[in-house]
Amino acid sequence: MTLLTVWPDDQPGHVLLRTEDTGAIVAELGRVGAGFARWPVAESGSDEGLLDRYRGLIEALGGGDCSADVVAGEPSLVERSLGQVEDRFFVRGAAVWYLHAGREVHAVLCEPGDVLTVPAGVRHWHDGRAGYVTVRVRRAGAGTSGGAGRVVSPGEFPGIQELVAERAGGSPALRG
Repeated sequence: MTLLTVWPDDQPGHVLLRTEDTGAIVAELGRVGAGFARWPVAESGSDEGLLDRYRGLIEALGGGDCSADVVAGEPSLVERSLGQVEDRFFVRGAAVWYLHAGREVHAVLCEPGDVLTVPAGVRHWHDGRAGYVTVRVRRAGAGTSGGAGRVVSPGEFPGIQELVAERAGGSPALRG
């Protein structure tokens, strides 16, 4: 199951919200302009065929006006923002995407089947386990401001190992 943890951007030790409830995750991420959904995961086939297998869902995201590629495990522990909307469909493994919106940091621990939408202009970084694979879809979209939050150092917040360790009975994608 997906895990969402929210902290004030100036208090990484103070958890405001921790939930695995899909409805609560959708609502909380929606509050900051982000999105969350789930797609079915095809268990077989090569990574090269992923774009073909998910073509219909990818096109539905971008209305046909988007670019998509397959990305294998590329953590980025530097806070940044993009001028476009980025959707990540998690195919294999696990990773945490941190969204720094306003005065809060939202950490979304994603597993296979999760689709996370990062709005244009929202500062973010990510940390993952070796071997995770996502389909990355980039599309035009209205940007939102990263807000007036302070500049953070990603190392201030718990990483994927800590978030997984805090979780009781994690899924197979998170074990090991």
